[in-house]
Amino acid sequence: MPQKNSSDWPRLVEYRPARVSDLDAIMAIEIQGFPTPTPREMYEKEMDFEFYLKRVAELKQDRSVAGYAFCVMTPPEASINTLAVRKDLRNRGLASYFLGKILDDLRELKVQEAWLQARVNNLAALALYSRLGFEKVGVRSRYYPDTGEDAVLLKKELS
Repeated sequence: MPQKNSSDWPRLVEYRPARVSDLDAIMAIEIQGFPTPTPREMYEKEMDFEFYLKRVAELKQDRSVAGYAFCVMTPPEASINTLAVRKDLRNRGLASYFLGKILDDLRELKVQEAWLQARVNNLAALALYSRLGFEKVGVRSRYYPDTGEDAVLLKKELS
């Protein structure tokens, strides 16, 4: 696997629409990546929503899901509700590559603004989003009910 900030991801990963058959892998990443995982039933419902952009990064070597993202599209805006990569693949540039691909898709779909939020203490995610041009536009106080943490609201102009 690539080392930190590798440029090999386009060669190693297939970026594709998520499928129902990916849900076991998505849930495994969800459980290891979030203090309060989204229930599987929610993802099952979202798989049917046409106004959602659902993508996975799949390792070509073993066909395993390396990351996933779910975005609600309400053009001219989109909200990136979930973005996660496997714990063993973090800090190697995969999230940056993957989010870049998602933003490319959103541009092609005529989305002009991408929105997302992150826990105020998730410094790695906030640094990634800043590097990719997201700007802090607000804070949602005590947004996360599991911990009472604030959410940082970020926006990126895509046009």
